[in-house]
Amino acid sequence: MINWAQLPSDDSFPLFHLEFFPCVEYLVKISQYNKITINADESFPKQTYRNRCVILSSNGIQNIIVPIKRDKTKKLQTKEVEISYSENWGIRAWRTIFSCYGQSPFFEYYAPQIERILTTKHKYLIDLDLDIFEFVNKTFALNCEVFRAKDFIRRQQDNYTDSFLVKNREQEGKEYKSYFQCFSDKMDFQPNLSCLDVLFCLGNESKDYIRNVRQHLLQH
Repeated sequence: MINWAQLPSDDSFPLFHLEFFPCVEYLVKISQYNKITINADESFPKQTYRNRCVILSSNGIQNIIVPIKRDKTKKLQTKEVEISYSENWGIRAWRTIFSCYGQSPFFEYYAPQIERILTTKHKYLIDLDLDIFEFVNKTFALNCEVFRAKDFIRRQQDNYTDSFLVKNREQEGKEYKSYFQCFSDKMDFQPNLSCLDVLFCLGNESKDYIRNVRQHLLQH
């Protein structure tokens, strides 16, 4: 596991942010590139997946949110945002995931790695998200090399740092092929959830799912 400061820097690749157990849409876009640049000198935005993920519970959609320390005196850059441990959020998040996916087909296979990530006390959100990216990069066989931006980058082309908004989850996933989810007997398919939902339900076939969604979107 490496931290943000240890990443090599290069500003020449498509710009992304890091997400907390990213949504399917994010993985589909990342899968199109073998090298990306993370722009973490931005002002930390609200209502994004940088510190939240969306999973499926028996009652429907549920958010898991990483609590962060707020500084009312200034706007923090994403790389400066610290995680708040005033409550043991990691254990609570893990218990929520266990409750939602404990009976899923592939839970036991991925559970130790995900529990390790959640119970490691990362100081900075960026380091937590980087830890998750390393796990996702390997598990989904994305083979994507990540670099950090040297400074804040302003450019329009190949810039996805304002993409993947929580409010657009269902709209962006409306054309995604369905798969059997937990609680499928109680509710309709929920698209574009966290990668956790795909992994626990599809296991090793998750890689093919992301690839197939990408091909479908490129053809339409």
